[in-house]
Amino acid sequence: MELKWIEDFVCLANIGSFWKASEERHVSQPALSRRIKALEDWLGVMLVDRSTYPVTLTPFGRQFLPYAQDILRTAKGIREEFRLLAGAGRDEVRIAALHTLSLHLLPELIEQLLQTHPRAKTVVIPSMQGVEYHFDALANGIVHLLITYGGQAIAENVAQSDSFDECLVGMDELLPVASAPLVRRLGLADLNAVSAVPFLAYSSFSFTEKLVAPVARALGDRLRVVCESGLSETVAALARRGLGVAWLPRSTIEADLARGELVTVGGDDLRVPLAVKAYRSRTSRSPVVEAMWSLLASRADARH
Repeated sequence: MELKWIEDFVCLANIGSFWKASEERHVSQPALSRRIKALEDWLGVMLVDRSTYPVTLTPFGRQFLPYAQDILRTAKGIREEFRLLAGAGRDEVRIAALHTLSLHLLPELIEQLLQTHPRAKTVVIPSMQGVEYHFDALANGIVHLLITYGGQAIAENVAQSDSFDECLVGMDELLPVASAPLVRRLGLADLNAVSAVPFLAYSSFSFTEKLVAPVARALGDRLRVVCESGLSETVAALARRGLGVAWLPRSTIEADLARGELVTVGGDDLRVPLAVKAYRSRTSRSPVVEAMWSLLASRADARH
């Protein structure tokens, strides 16, 4: 059970509309519906009567509502108590980032931040959870900044994007690659011309899987999943060992490509463009948060 399911349920109970509750919770209506259903599955009972408008609670839902409200009050009190104990303050910036970006983008930014704000403390949260979790954390003040890949998967999960500032940090692309020995052995110059190619996939909960899925589906049964992982670093390690084809960010494999250890397979139609974007809640305005945001924005300016 996840706390955001409880928050969704209480919000829906108060508003009585999936559409309006999804706006309040900064997610799409289908995403909110899935999370309410997940809570019902976890409890083993129906909480919401979906046949009425406004939406009403079932007897189980009405019985569960005060428990849900108490859970949220308790959780909020615990979080605030421990934040005070930890001394979080004006010099701290908490950043949620995709694991790949936390490894390849954030170290340089943190170094630059410390040059101008030597007392700053950066807390990096490289999460493998879905994109919905990232925006929940941003909206609820758990993190100040979110750095992620932009795309349709973002648009589908951020119903009220005007609650956040958005900044384009840079561009990247996911390339279909394989080890040079595997390319020679299977003749993988063109994925469209071969079948039963071993495929190193991303886990269904990962953000990258949402980006790769349309291209992989278009190839149909030409791809045969032999392994999946939520981390691109794991997928890259498997690709280097010649275990299959993988879609990897160009920024993380440029050295492999230059050495010829990894080789791109297929044409431009199999590449997935990536926009690296940063988001912040419009209520976050500490000096350190502002400084990190300026560093992120300056990367975009430098590209023009």
